[in-house]
Amino acid sequence: MVTTVLERRPGSGLRRKLGAILLTAGLSAATLTLTGTAPASAEDADISCKPSQSVFAVKTTGELILYQFNDLSSTTARPVQTVAPGQIGQGWTPFPKLLAGPDGWIYATSTAGTWAYHWDGGKWDVQAKPLGTAFRSFADPARQDKLTMDSKGDFWAILDDGVLRRYEYNATTGAITGKPMATGFNVYNSITAAGDGVIYARSTTGVLHRYQFDKTSDRMVEHLQFGSGWNAYGTLFSVGGDTLLGIDGTGRLAQYRYRPGPNAAWLISNHTIGGGWQQFSTVVGMSNACNLTASFVPPAPAVPIENNSQIAVLQTTTGRIEYTYTDNIGQAQWGHQPDPTDFGGTAWTPINGPDAFTGTPGLVQGADNKVDITLHNINSRFAARIQTAQDSTLLGAPVDRAGLMASSAVSAKNPSTNKIVLFAVDGSGGLWAKAENTGGYLAWQKFPSPVLSGVPSVGPGAGNTLTVIARDTAGTYWAANWNGTTLSAFSSLGGSGFTGKASIVRYPGDLLRVFARDANGHVQTQKQTAAGTAFPGTWETVAPEQTWPGSPQAIMSPSTGLIEILALGADGKNYFAQEIAQGSGTWGQFKVVMPEVSEQYTPDPTPFIYTAGGVQKWAFVTHTQDFQVRVITASAAETAAAARSSLTTTTADPVFTSNALPAAPK
Repeated sequence: MVTTVLERRPGSGLRRKLGAILLTAGLSAATLTLTGTAPASAEDADISCKPSQSVFAVKTTGELILYQFNDLSSTTARPVQTVAPGQIGQGWTPFPKLLAGPDGWIYATSTAGTWAYHWDGGKWDVQAKPLGTAFRSFADPARQDKLTMDSKGDFWAILDDGVLRRYEYNATTGAITGKPMATGFNVYNSITAAGDGVIYARSTTGVLHRYQFDKTSDRMVEHLQFGSGWNAYGTLFSVGGDTLLGIDGTGRLAQYRYRPGPNAAWLISNHTIGGGWQQFSTVVGMSNACNLTASFVPPAPAVPIENNSQIAVLQTTTGRIEYTYTDNIGQAQWGHQPDPTDFGGTAWTPINGPDAFTGTPGLVQGADNKVDITLHNINSRFAARIQTAQDSTLLGAPVDRAGLMASSAVSAKNPSTNKIVLFAVDGSGGLWAKAENTGGYLAWQKFPSPVLSGVPSVGPGAGNTLTVIARDTAGTYWAANWNGTTLSAFSSLGGSGFTGKASIVRYPGDLLRVFARDANGHVQTQKQTAAGTAFPGTWETVAPEQTWPGSPQAIMSPSTGLIEILALGADGKNYFAQEIAQGSGTWGQFKVVMPEVSEQYTPDPTPFIYTAGGVQKWAFVTHTQDFQVRVITASAAETAAAARSSLTTTTADPVFTSNALPAAPK
């Protein structure tokens, strides 16, 4: 988040102009009093409007005129002016950009900066309060329609790089704080706020889009596209409540009102209010004159504590190994191992505080080289804990990543942007992503997908992309590619009845192999036929006579190039099956990992590759029933000379060694 401390004073020349603006105030408080009317229809019961709905218009000669309407939202009673329009100011030509906020606030922008005014209904009680230079670029004619204000008083702007940003103004500290919300908005030439976080964006081809942002969950909860032809309106403005008013080239003022929700419809469409509005250079409406009385934001899903969730693990660029997990009562732990050869040197830090967390945390190393942990609160929100500095043993204060998701978040770093992205599934089975951007994280964005269930899997993809594989409610897996800003269409992997989470292994050449558990407990696999999401759609069974209660996990051994499959047995033992030969796609029977060890384990194992002493190795991490963490390392066995000379020849089983990590504090 970027904070800009606002300038307190404009230039002296402009101060003289600002003082002259308010010499005329032609309406009194008494003449502005209007009588409200009861809703005239069931549709009108969905909205509540102030008795007086103010519209401010600046003539080309600089006079500011106040219009008062009382039916800008009604589907039956047509808008009327209950008092004659009156002049409330003059000399407003220095401000090419004008915004009307909630409750009589006016924000005027020139190339020198922005100033705030307040009309209390009869007079200006705040005059030319400086807001600094954050928005002065929007005085440029090419940018004037790319700045708007919603009913809560938040500024929304499309920047030249196409990023949509939201800004909050703190009247006490005099600061404006902004954060990126979405990318790709350079296709729009106009945005108009029409409610709390409701943004209508008009494309350069005249197509209208509706976006709804929920501030509580930091989500873009809806994106709709409407018909074309909206470029006919040189001016679009709103008084809130999903009302839209447009002025066309002939000076005609047209009225629209959209009803969101299950019975979505345009309740008012292209109704003519009047003409002659071409005399005005700027027309804006009080942003909260109307408000919807119903919320169409999806509720928070129930999130029970997940027992025996997997441990997340990674090795940082400096060789340290990081672990994190949540236990069966909602406590979260972070393990920091400075020396990759000294598992006993791992130090644990409890990281939950007063909250309870569930599922496998998202774990990634950011572009700043700090470890980033995303935890799923049982209230369905996400909280991040980030290292205070690279290799530090301290975590910063919790960072709210909102969300209101049913699944835990999977975090990854996109190869093309080096930015973090989080993926999660909501209570209705929708897939969401929260992507890191310059200046902060974008809002959670929903992407088209089948109705999903469980936690998605994320792995490498073709051409510096990420592959997302998720399971629908029928137990079919689907794959899509994330390019750093958007997600491709999903393609089916075929079959149904699968359970749990898929495991992804990458071959050289960006080909992926996927492993999953079918309805009968068998391990199934298939491999891409071409880089991208081109899977054949048919599954092959691994060791058909063996079944498993959990999800299989797979990894390619860096020493042999063979794929190793891991599975947790019903007896609490870990089992492995090794590929017969490189690229063969055939495996032997599953065997017990370290049959001599009597310990039992509860989560699905988490395999990972790490470097120690300059040599790449593989291992997996798990824990016992009482959350004693174990790292099981794998070493290539000594084999016959003929086998060692060719990695395409059947290789002996790896040798496994159990390494006990210190117990985490409770």
